[in-house]
Amino acid sequence: MNATLTCPACGYSGTYASDALADVHHARHSCAKHRQAIERARRRVHRAQGRVKRDCIHPRARHVHGTRVAYVKDRCRCTDCTAANTAAGRAVHRAQTFGRWRPFVDAAPVREHIRALRAAGIGVEQIARLAGISNSHVRELADPGRNGNPGIRRVRPQTAQRVLRIRVDQASRAPRSHVVATGTHRRLQALIAVGWPHDELAARLGRSSAGLRRSMLSDSVTAQTAQDVGTLYEQLWNLRPPQSTHDQRAAADAARALAAERGWLPPLAWDDIDTDPDPRHHAQHAETDDDLDEIAVERALAGDGVRLEHLTPAEQDEVVRRLTERGRSIRDIAQQLATTKRTISRRRASINVA
Repeated sequence: MNATLTCPACGYSGTYASDALADVHHARHSCAKHRQAIERARRRVHRAQGRVKRDCIHPRARHVHGTRVAYVKDRCRCTDCTAANTAAGRAVHRAQTFGRWRPFVDAAPVREHIRALRAAGIGVEQIARLAGISNSHVRELADPGRNGNPGIRRVRPQTAQRVLRIRVDQASRAPRSHVVATGTHRRLQALIAVGWPHDELAARLGRSSAGLRRSMLSDSVTAQTAQDVGTLYEQLWNLRPPQSTHDQRAAADAARALAAERGWLPPLAWDDIDTDPDPRHHAQHAETDDDLDEIAVERALAGDGVRLEHLTPAEQDEVVRRLTERGRSIRDIAQQLATTKRTISRRRASINVA
């Protein structure tokens, strides 16, 4: 049975396994040492209550309480920041004890990556935003020092990881920065070529029809527009537009006719829709006699369910020419190839047949 004794002089209490042990050991306690422990505890509580809590006044960083950076940068001495600083100090001491302390790494790979990002059109402010560091730090890393100064040689491992994880692609660019519109043009044209109406694409992008038309005509678009169009293209490139009503079918046919008239290519006609240097390369290559797919032409002539949109421009001209030579009218050709009479009339005029 346990026994508990309390010292009447200092208030020290001790619990022992038996009365005999209590009589022996309780008399050995030090009243002075107990009073010192009480005083130290009182001072700790007083310091904790009197700690100054300072809000972050940094114009951009917005330091968070309960972190070492708030303790150091803002000189906040609240309980949470003090505890975070103490824990960080202990972690550093432990890493040093076991030989794992790596406070800095070589800055050369980071500098090269920043240069590659800037060459891809990703600016300093965007890099800083994606990495969560200051603009000035990115500039110091990117540009070597002046007057023979080699600049920053080492960086924190966390900083290096944040910068190196930024990908060198269009998705990393600032939303309002401008990029070449070639890929955006081709994606929109390819979707129209398979029957997606212009107004339907504008609605899905949350744009006005006139605004999307301006994007299709301009030499550059914002990175956000390019990203939105790329996402929509990945969703729709292998899908057919809705054609359950007469208006939907008419809109899809009009879109295909417009694409055929302007020589816009469908998605499957592109090997690389972004990097092909000549946007007319595929169309010009398809218009040569050597690239005619005779099987496709014969199936279209036989009325085997081949639509005009399924053929290349050269194959379309060949099918229209042969059907015209067989005495078929514009109405009959349009009906067989599932397109409009206006499209067939334009095709016949372009190849000079009547």
